[in-house]
Amino acid sequence: MPSSVTVYRVFIASPGGLEPERECFRRVLNDYNESEALEDGALFIPIGWELARAGMGRPQELINKDLRRCDFCVLVLRDRWGSPAGGGTRYSSGTEEEYRVARECLVNGTMRNMVVLFGAVDAGKLSDPGKQLKRVLAFRRELENRKELLFSTFDELPVFEKHLRSQLASWLREHRQGIVKT
Repeated sequence: MPSSVTVYRVFIASPGGLEPERECFRRVLNDYNESEALEDGALFIPIGWELARAGMGRPQELINKDLRRCDFCVLVLRDRWGSPAGGGTRYSSGTEEEYRVARECLVNGTMRNMVVLFGAVDAGKLSDPGKQLKRVLAFRRELENRKELLFSTFDELPVFEKHLRSQLASWLREHRQGIVKT
């Protein structure tokens, strides 16, 4: 007997250097679909820059097109902010641009929620942070000062996975209840 499934696209935004977290993200979403979500008529599709279609145009804008179609965004940072996305934008990195695009989507109601996760940075790097880490720390302070977004932290991959599973469970509860965030 056919059943209805609601598809939710979940975008992962991050600079380079977080490949284990990006792989974990895909694995956790796919596992969660099989163990929990599909039974309740939901399907969480992992989306990221790796899936952007090739074509003419500024590469980051092609990625942003996919991001704008997503229901949720997970931003992951550790000690790198990322590199400029080109095209003379006002953003200092592709990651910053993805964050700003996701916030815009939240404000205009086309995205349901965004999660920001900061990975722990070893003390040696904090004592001499360098340009990339300084930008991550400044962004974290910005979030703390604005008090518009509650972020989480993780120190190792299993904790990152736990945060993802917890977030998916929350989104699935909203799905079950038919809650639509605007």
